[in-house]
Order: sequence, then C-alpha cells, then structure tokens
Amino acid sequence: MIMQGVYYTYQPHSHYETHALKDIRLEIQEGEFIGLIGHTGSGKSTLVQHWNGLLKPTAGRIFIDELDITAPGVKLKEIRRKVGLVFQYPEHQLFEETVFEDVAFGPKNLGLSAEKVAKRVQKALAMVHLDYEKYHNSSPFVLSGGEKRRVAIAGVLAMEPKYLILDEPTAGLDPRGREEILDQIGELHAKEGLTVIMVSHSMDDVARFANRLLVMHQGEIVYNDKPRKIFMEYPALHKIGLDIPTVTKLMIRLRDKGWPVRQDALTLEEARLEIMKVLGGGKTSA
Repeated sequence: MIMQGVYYTYQPHSHYETHALKDIRLEIQEGEFIGLIGHTGSGKSTLVQHWNGLLKPTAGRIFIDELDITAPGVKLKEIRRKVGLVFQYPEHQLFEETVFEDVAFGPKNLGLSAEKVAKRVQKALAMVHLDYEKYHNSSPFVLSGGEKRRVAIAGVLAMEPKYLILDEPTAGLDPRGREEILDQIGELHAKEGLTVIMVSHSMDDVARFANRLLVMHQGEIVYNDKPRKIFMEYPALHKIGLDIPTVTKLMIRLRDKGWPVRQDALTLEEARLEIMKVLGGGKTSA
C-alpha cells in the first residue's frame, strides 16, 4: 500500500475550503500492524477513507498492491475486496434480520454461490469467536454491544480482505467488550496474517499492538516510527494535544523521582520487570 504526494481538499475554491491532507507520502508493508493517532480533525478518518476508494485524492496517487486506485475507470469492487474498512460504531450499519444475512451481504454482492457464501459466513464468525450454530439465526439487534461489534467486523472479514482498517474499534464498549475486540484484532493479525491499520485515541491500545505508529497533525504525518521511540517525544506530542501510554507516564515519574528505570516501557510486564529489578537491587539515584 503506497501513497505518493496525496492531497485532499474539502469544498475547494469556496469560502469553506479545507486542506484535510497535505503531501502524504507513505508505504505500508504486508503484515504490519499500524497504529494511527492524532487529535480530532487531524485528518485520520479522511486518510483511511482514501485506502478503499471512498474518497479520491485532490492530487497524488495511491497504490493497493499493483493497483493504482486513483487511475480513471478503476474498479472499486476490486479495491474493496482487498481493503476492508470498519467504521466507528459499525453496529449502527447492521440492518438484516439475522446475523447470517448481515455477514453474508458482502459475499453475496460478489456473486458467489450460496455454498461459498455460507462457508465465508461460518469462517468470518469463527474469526471473531461467535459460534455459528448459536448466532447465525439470531437477530443482530438483540445482541450485546460487543457481540454487535463483532458481527459487524465479521461482515468485513467475510469479504476476505488483505488489509483491515479499523476506525476506533473499541469506541463505546465496556471494559470487557474492549478487551475482547482488541484481543481478536491482535489474533487476526498474528494468526491470519492480515495487515491491520487501527485508528485509536487510546495510547495504551496502540502501544500494546502496533509495531509502527503514524501521528497526524493538521493533515500531515508528523511522526512515522516505532511506538517506543515516538512516545519518548512526549513534550512534542503534548503540544499537539496527544497523550502517552499510562505505563510510560508512570515510568517517567519514577525516573524523575530518582528510580533508575527505563522510561520507554510500554506494557505492564515491562514496567513490572523494571520495578522488580530496582527493588531487588535497592533504590538508587539515576
């Protein structure tokens, strides 16, 4: 997935002209897990909608594998088979009478046989840990919030995309629902080999899963690096309205108080090992 000098302008040549994307140059490798962060209005949602052709750039080119999706006459159906986009609150788009029919909607539109559609539905529900026999005849509207979210994600997975883009996948869920969704996204990346791009306001979530982080500000990608390195730029992140992971904040505070711990810990396990190491050797000044 490659973006070459991509610009996007809302309502050009009008009083309300807004430059939402500015000279985006980016390459995403197959199998990566990308975290995409930025304050509200930074251009995140505009960016991800370019990857499956929902928006066309004002200038620049976008390639999905060898397919130039900005070329005249490109078949959007082919793009959307490769790139699955899960919007924020995707359960609001559920509309069929049964879970089966909702998940089957996309594959049916591909013109697949009834047998192939059924196999895709079964596989997609299994990928989000919903038992086919228990759920396929249920109305999606009687499910819990987390279950609805998983059905909506299954509907995208049933298209068998190569790239999975999720815009705030845990928004509005309770803690248990958040953990279930995040664990399944991590599993899809690890076991199915999907390239995942996750938009999130949670620094803890992207720190836990992403192997590369993109930071957007005013329509530009201002950081593109490993999460551990980017979160050490916390003074600059704070200036553009972004936070850092809770664990990292704890380690910085401990360091400021004289504990010789690494500041760039991202997970609870890393923090635990660092603190145990200091306690085992006695607290010393840095």
